[in-house]
Amino acid sequence: MTDYAEIAARFARDTAGHQMTVLHDDGLYRHLRFASPDGGGYRFDLITWPHKLTFVGEVGTYVFSVYPTEDMLRLFRDSSVGDRPNFGYWHEKLVAWGEPAIQFSNDLFDRKVAEELAKAEEFYPGVTTAWREQTEGFLAAYSMETEEEAREALAAFEYLPEGQWGEAWRFRYTSEWKFDDYDWRYLWCCHAVVWGIAQYDAARKQVAA
Repeated sequence: MTDYAEIAARFARDTAGHQMTVLHDDGLYRHLRFASPDGGGYRFDLITWPHKLTFVGEVGTYVFSVYPTEDMLRLFRDSSVGDRPNFGYWHEKLVAWGEPAIQFSNDLFDRKVAEELAKAEEFYPGVTTAWREQTEGFLAAYSMETEEEAREALAAFEYLPEGQWGEAWRFRYTSEWKFDDYDWRYLWCCHAVVWGIAQYDAARKQVAA
């Protein structure tokens, strides 16, 4: 499961020496670059035009679009949660990406499976061990690399303790289970947008003063 606090801390570390360079600033048409003067990594650009904002950086590329809103910086300012990104709302505005914003989470999958197996142990002792034997190690019968493979394993698994009669235990209603989580690169991008806009706003205030 994604550690949101760690992503925020990582962004702060990655951009600790970044400075803003305004490459273009003409109304809604902006090109802002954020990079470390010493040439360090994690450079990123924010580019806006009516209804669009593009993040381009070393962690990925994400394009957001909203209608009828023209000023995308205003949209991100107004929809931030205090000084924090609004990951869910902004994901709804994502129209193109170079890297995934949401992907299959093995952690969420393992947690849900562990919960179901713990409930089953009372009536089907050994079911957890049986699942691990079939899904872990070099001799595993199933792979957990992708969501499709993980769901195939859920559908195929069944267990009945030796000497016990009756119906074998199976995972049920798994189609309702959700294993998606935000990719760290998308979260990093959202932090970059919030921080970048704050730098831009501060620079404009200084010029106007």
